[in-house]
Amino acid sequence: MKIIDIENWKGKKHYLWFKNYPVPYYSVTSRLDLTRFLGYIKERKYPFFISFMYILNLALNEIEEFRLREVNGQVVLYDVIHPAYTIMTNDMVFDNCEHEFCFDYSEYKSRAEEKIPLAKQGLKEDQSYNDLTRFDQFYFTCLPWLDFTAVTHPMPNDATLTVPRIAWGKYVEENGKTTMALNIHVSHALVDGYPLAQGFNKVQEYLDQAERFIK
Repeated sequence: MKIIDIENWKGKKHYLWFKNYPVPYYSVTSRLDLTRFLGYIKERKYPFFISFMYILNLALNEIEEFRLREVNGQVVLYDVIHPAYTIMTNDMVFDNCEHEFCFDYSEYKSRAEEKIPLAKQGLKEDQSYNDLTRFDQFYFTCLPWLDFTAVTHPMPNDATLTVPRIAWGKYVEENGKTTMALNIHVSHALVDGYPLAQGFNKVQEYLDQAERFIK
């Protein structure tokens, strides 16, 4: 982790401009091609949710702007960003879950598979609801029952406004191709259009090369 010297930072002008906006964040939805990725994980019986979240987590960590946060009035660049995600419980309401990121897929999967059943059963150690203010995370959520075209996110008026919110929907097949909507919601003070597009492109690149990462 390092603190950015704002005065000598290339993003200074945009950061100072957008950070004082009443609504400094924006959201973009684009479609991903899952055809190769799905074929690969289905053949090996890997779980979709964890595998897709891993690819997202891995790919977005590659884009520096996605690791920037505003923390106590300073801009901080984290070395790695960890997953925080929603899980449907056995009562058909959602709860939050989190674990530490790991570059190794098998370990990432093991960590998620340890946490998710506890959240589903209401047995996770921390029963508070999103009380901890942590900045080095992506907020992941999915709506697997609906193929959406856009998403808005409820935003708290607190310090976590610069944490990216990322949502995906139901994947659909048409003409032999499987696609899915991915929505990424970021602060314009830290992430403008170019790195946002890089994020989408990196996710697609890693999905198309899943065999490099998921093994």
